[in-house]
Amino acid sequence: MSEERKPRFNLQSILDSNRNPFVLIDENYTIIEANKAYCKQYDSSLGEIVGQKCHMIHHRSALPCHDYGEECPLKRVLDTGNPYEVLHVHHNNHNYPECVSIRGFPITDENGNRYMGEELIRTAKSLGEANEDSFEKVEAQHIAQLLEENNGHRRKVADLLNISERTLYRKLTKYGLNNIGKDT
Repeated sequence: MSEERKPRFNLQSILDSNRNPFVLIDENYTIIEANKAYCKQYDSSLGEIVGQKCHMIHHRSALPCHDYGEECPLKRVLDTGNPYEVLHVHHNNHNYPECVSIRGFPITDENGNRYMGEELIRTAKSLGEANEDSFEKVEAQHIAQLLEENNGHRRKVADLLNISERTLYRKLTKYGLNNIGKDT
């Protein structure tokens, strides 16, 4: 097909055709577009989401997930150029952790810029409904990362996780994380 005959599409209409939450993320972890389902999932407008770092919205973290031991779909897709799927714990619009399967797809624009299309598929309503072993591992990594980011300040971490300090201490003991960060 000649260049003149190639149709030009509205990116937003393509993204909105996916009923699952879907975002387009650049190689700097910045969300550059999101569909309506994604906005609903995070109870935010498109203007509030576009320009944000994916890890801030998904994990409430200033650091990308690979910086604290999780598999980062963006890093994997950009490194390999292949689609990638991984299980993660994300925080929903009520800041409650839930299990999602992330499907990442490599996308390039006409200038050769690389992006990842990311589809989120909710796999369980709560962590208790998911595979216990895999989510305990992800939850432990997430808590460890938050402790490191907050210099071991457990009250801050409990607030970020929207749980009581007592619940956090039980999780620290369960996951063997009592020695991470300073004792507060």
